[in-house]
Amino acid sequence: MAVDDLWTTADIARRLSISAHRARGLCARDDFPSPIHSVGHFVLWRARDVEAWLTEGRPDL
Repeated sequence: MAVDDLWTTADIARRLSISAHRARGLCARDDFPSPIHSVGHFVLWRARDVEAWLTEGRPDL
């Protein structure tokens, strides 16, 4: 993972080994990192923000 990688919900789903549907649900949670950009219907998160959320004790998936 590069420092400036941007992830979609599909990327997040792959990283967490969950369905895209479940990833969309996680991304909508109040405690999930805020997206930084959207392009069309794609919402983008910084990979490092998602990884930090994982490291800091995410809730059960």
